[in-house]
Amino acid sequence: MKRRDFIKSSILALGGTALMATGCGKTKLVKAEGQVIKRKYKDIEIPLLGFGCMRLPMDKNKIDMVELDKMVEYAMAHGANYFDTAYMYVDGKSENAIGKVLKKYDRSSFILADKSPIYKMNSREDVRKIFDEQRKKCQVDYFDFYMCHNINVNTVDQYKNVKMVEELSKLKEEGLIKYFGFSFHGTPEILKDVVKDYKWDFAQLQVNYLDWDVVKAHEQYNIVH
Repeated sequence: MKRRDFIKSSILALGGTALMATGCGKTKLVKAEGQVIKRKYKDIEIPLLGFGCMRLPMDKNKIDMVELDKMVEYAMAHGANYFDTAYMYVDGKSENAIGKVLKKYDRSSFILADKSPIYKMNSREDVRKIFDEQRKKCQVDYFDFYMCHNINVNTVDQYKNVKMVEELSKLKEEGLIKYFGFSFHGTPEILKDVVKDYKWDFAQLQVNYLDWDVVKAHEQYNIVH
């Protein structure tokens, strides 16, 4: 399928949602035009177009919270209610920013994904400590999707040494993580080993037109598919 045809058929559909403030301080979703198509994953409907928080609108060296609020409102209005952040994004400011903006929406109206920074882990205790820090920054009781972040040739041993899978699987059992997975930027050979470590709920891969061949994304896709 051609890229333009893929985008046209995958992203937008008729119907949708808009936003309306309510007296309780939250935001209510009402019908409008143009909504991102969603796909069912277990008990969650995930939009094919999500909101990445690795780069956010900036005003000099600060996140432009007014502009970010407008962007999130537009995304929510059109059904793009999957937000993806991480500990180190925007020099460590992303989680606080998106948490502050999403706080005005009902928790059930958005999907939040975050990632555990392997490079920060010196012990098993650090895994839970940083997880609690992230929840506080994002102002949520739980994460819909949570990942071991950026498993690659330089981090694969570290995430095993500090028992990240064991500790994060406990957090899932406690209801603090709904779905537990990993993001990956390594080789197919490393990926084959990682998928055997745990019965992962999902994997997040670097898949795009350029990397389909450059980083052998097509091989990685076939490994986890």
